[in-house]
Amino acid sequence: MATEHINGNGPEEPMDTSAVTHSEHFQTLLEAGLPQKVAEKLDEIYLAGLVSHSDLDDRAIEALKEFNEEGALQVLLQFKDSDLSHVQNKSAFLCGVMKTYRQREKQGTKVSDTNKGPDEAKIKALLERTGYTLDVTTGQRKYGGPPPESAHSGAQPTIGTEIFVGKIPRDLFEDELVPLFEKAGPIWDLRLMMDPLSGLNRGYAFVTFCTKEAAQQAVKLCNNNEIRPGKHIGVCISVANNRLFVGSIPKSKTKEQIVEEFAKVTEGLNDVILYHQPDDKKKNRGFCFLEYEDHKTAAQARRRLMSGKVKVWGNLVTVEWADPIEDPDPEVMAKVKVLFVRNLASTVTEEILEKTFSQHGKLERVKKLKDYAFIHFEERESAVKALTDLNGKDLEGEHIEIVFAKPPDQKRKERKAQRQAPKLSNLKLCRGRGGRGGYSYPPDYYGYEDYYDYYGYNYHNYRGGYDDPYYGYEDFQASGRGRGARGVRGGANQTRGRGAITPRGRVGFSQRGGLGTIRAGKRGRGRS
Repeated sequence: MATEHINGNGPEEPMDTSAVTHSEHFQTLLEAGLPQKVAEKLDEIYLAGLVSHSDLDDRAIEALKEFNEEGALQVLLQFKDSDLSHVQNKSAFLCGVMKTYRQREKQGTKVSDTNKGPDEAKIKALLERTGYTLDVTTGQRKYGGPPPESAHSGAQPTIGTEIFVGKIPRDLFEDELVPLFEKAGPIWDLRLMMDPLSGLNRGYAFVTFCTKEAAQQAVKLCNNNEIRPGKHIGVCISVANNRLFVGSIPKSKTKEQIVEEFAKVTEGLNDVILYHQPDDKKKNRGFCFLEYEDHKTAAQARRRLMSGKVKVWGNLVTVEWADPIEDPDPEVMAKVKVLFVRNLASTVTEEILEKTFSQHGKLERVKKLKDYAFIHFEERESAVKALTDLNGKDLEGEHIEIVFAKPPDQKRKERKAQRQAPKLSNLKLCRGRGGRGGYSYPPDYYGYEDYYDYYGYNYHNYRGGYDDPYYGYEDFQASGRGRGARGVRGGANQTRGRGAITPRGRVGFSQRGGLGTIRAGKRGRGRS
């Protein structure tokens, strides 16, 4: 017999527990240590089909346990409301949501409901038209990589195929970017950097093309393009940095010994680039360049070597990114009539060089500095013939190396001049604070920021790359006996120009934090 309520409103109905349903993984969530309400909210997401239990790894569950109940519920609510249709690694995405929540909490900001995301209908139409995939994380949106075989079936693109795109309107997405850049050639991938705090892009992206020619064409077609009324984007070639500059290397060590030592403490080391002293080929110049498989392994190696916990031959080394250099325009290089010659013996004089190279054509002038020199021909054809015939040949007991010199960059000279005054005042520790034997930045030290400042956009700590440079000859006539050179022992002349009197263009002595000042570590100049 049913019991009556004391208020006389009828019989009491038994509680219906059938409405409370859980997935088969609910108990697993409880056993993992999640609070009851948090486990129920995550299980609710499972039941909605937004994510499966197998999509989340132990790291995501453990990270979620670090939140209090209210914070964990807020994280899961944001995760549930996110568009997961293009998210391939949902576990990493959830971790990104948690990181973003902590950042908002620390800054005292809240999620904005007014942020306009991409038009999903247009994104879907783009993907259906091109056959590309889209992978979304909290930090970037990656279109392609690799592209479908219908677009490109070859190997992964090499250095020189990536461009940097800046000044992008913050509410612009792939549906507007891809149609613009695919005019230059087949795209390998497009990575639009996202701001998790706002849900908008960060104003810049990277586009990798399948060929170098397409990347160069994209710069010509798209740089300063008015992508929206009054909104012009900036585009330039970008090179992924996979090389580190390392100072404080014992001068007695050989390339083989350096490879062996650094391979013990870092992973992904591909090669070591080493330079010898002009007057003693058995000794190096106290620095080298480490080349890694890719930017990621180079960044990991840099952080490890800068940690202060890793010693090489019992000592700490100075580590920084190798200073990047802008590739010359092929049309400009096709007109160069100047050769850069390195690995010259100390007995080689300008007279010997003039006699050797004049056999291939009339010379304008010859200038030797330490163990390298610049040979100026009157005709391009003569320079080509000399390079072909003499490169690798023996001259006074040494096999010389010859390449075309890289011509001066007028834009860079103008930017450098604008910064010259403040740099000179800040770099007076060339002789003062540098200490005995300490290295210092030369008076016209040229930093990575200058490279992108010309385009007028913020590159958000992006560390561009380093490529084998052509050699510059700007300012080579200078003596280099100024104050900036006194801290360097056994090294090349310090008058820099376009890498003029350094043994490998821009990679000689003035690398950021490398053979620069011994105070570089204290200044914290490095960023990965």
